Amino acid sequence: MNERGRATRDRLLAATRDVVRDVGYSRATTRAIARAADVTEGTIYRHFPDKTTMFFAAALGPHNEMLTQFADLPDLAGTNTLAENLTTALIRLAQLREDILPLELAILTDPELATGRTAARLDAVSLATGGPPERLAEYLRSEQRLGRLRADADPQLVARTLLSLLFALSLEPSAADADGGRPDPALIGSAVDLVVRGLAP
Repeated sequence: MNERGRATRDRLLAATRDVVRDVGYSRATTRAIARAADVTEGTIYRHFPDKTTMFFAAALGPHNEMLTQFADLPDLAGTNTLAENLTTALIRLAQLREDILPLELAILTDPELATGRTAARLDAVSLATGGPPERLAEYLRSEQRLGRLRADADPQLVARTLLSLLFALSLEPSAADADGGRPDPALIGSAVDLVVRGLAP
C-alpha cells in the first residue's frame, strides 16, 4: 500500500472511531463514516472487505503497541517473576477487552456485523502468530522449560484459566477500578499471585 493509501485508510479508521463514539456501533453506517472521512462510500471497500473488519481495525488500532508487546510475551520467560509478567499481560488484556466489548455486543444484535464476525475477529485478534491463549501458553511452556513452572502443569489449561479469571474479575462490580470499566490492576495482581503459588515448582 502506498503512502496515499495508508493515509486514506488511517482517515477511515479515525472517522470510524469518531462516528462510533457519537452514535454507537449499531448505528454507525458506512455512509456516515465515508462522509466523516471525506471519501466516497466505495473507498471503504477498497481498504476493508466489510464493515466488521473495519470496526475491529478501528477498535484495535490504538492498541497496536500493546498487541506487539503481548505477542512478544514468550520472550520474557526467565525475566522478572512469573507473577509480574502474567499480571502485566492480563492488565493489558483487560484494557483491550474494555475497548472491544462494545463491538462484540453490537455484533450480537446486528445481522450485518454478525455476518463478518468470524473472519474479521480472527484477523484482528490473531496477533499474527496466535491469540492470547496461545501466546500465554507459549510463554508458560518457556517458563516450564526453565523450571519456573511446575512440570506437571498444562500450559494451555493454565492460560485458559488465567483468561477466564480475567473475565470473571471484570464481572465483579467491586473489582472495577476508578475508570469503572476494567478490573482493578491490584486485584488482577492478587489473583495472579494466588494462581502462581499453585504453579510453583
